[in-house]
Amino acid sequence: MMNGGDALQKRHRLRKRDIIVIAGIVLAVLVLLYLGAQWLEDQEIKPEPRGDYHLRYEDEQMTMNGVTYRQRSGLTTILFMGIDQDSEERDIGNYRNGGQADFLRLLVIDPSEKTISQIQIDRDTLTPITILGVLGNRSGTRTMQIALSHGFGDGKEQSCELTVEAVSNLLFNVPIKYYVAMNLDGISVMNDSLDGITVTLEDDFSHLDPTMTKGKTLTLVGDQAELFVRSRMSVGVGTNEARMARQQQYLTAMMDRLNEKIHADSNYVGTLFDALAPYLVTSISRSAMITEAWTARDYQRLPVKQPQGVHQVGESGYMEFLVDENSLAQIVLDTFYEKVK
Repeated sequence: MMNGGDALQKRHRLRKRDIIVIAGIVLAVLVLLYLGAQWLEDQEIKPEPRGDYHLRYEDEQMTMNGVTYRQRSGLTTILFMGIDQDSEERDIGNYRNGGQADFLRLLVIDPSEKTISQIQIDRDTLTPITILGVLGNRSGTRTMQIALSHGFGDGKEQSCELTVEAVSNLLFNVPIKYYVAMNLDGISVMNDSLDGITVTLEDDFSHLDPTMTKGKTLTLVGDQAELFVRSRMSVGVGTNEARMARQQQYLTAMMDRLNEKIHADSNYVGTLFDALAPYLVTSISRSAMITEAWTARDYQRLPVKQPQGVHQVGESGYMEFLVDENSLAQIVLDTFYEKVK
């Protein structure tokens, strides 16, 4: 049996231990609150706008070179991305290996003018993009090739949203309503669903496929479509600029074939959407895609707009595209604004 002195010492030790435990709990809670607040703050980090222009889409009106412009209303914007991963790689996913967006094209549908505008964005365009930490938290921004914006994130929705953010920022914060990202193993499926796309080969692909020789006109089937639109280093001059020219050739023929299919079968877009679903990450629903495609089937397709700029090899040894701000601003004005009468 303990005497009074021993009991008092024991209670004292217990109180001291309890105080230490409570202090530890309080400290842990404070650390968690701080980390939570820091995470929320990081979530709000977005790339800083580039350039010295006062052109921002949030402004209802703006003036450039003495001319006043106002926003167009009722536009539908869809960012199409081609991702250099197959679907199995995408499904593995982590926050730093989402695959690069090698193809970027913004489609702008204007129902009032009954036009479809397209803005082609060079994958090597330098612009601020959001960087994620290994746990998926926003850890600031860095100026890099815009294709790398998709490499961060989960390879799915988060990666697409980061690329949408980068493209919107590049285009002076214009809003982008939808995105559609397709992995590379969906190209042949799309091509064959359209019964093949016919092109004339201006480069030699025979080391990849013996039937694909320079100067030949053929209907691409199966993997040939992927070779045509994706190959770069081992074909021709090996630049992304040359590849973009091939992609434009393919897309022009593809859009013509797609229009034929839609006019022949009003349900075709839904059929194509279903075929491509395993290879897509998208924010647009099947019904919305069908509606947009059917509504715009007879709209005028305007020439593809591509900002001017300079290609150079950066310090990292990789190709970079320095966009001309005046050219880019004019494209944004022509596409998203109208002159005040």
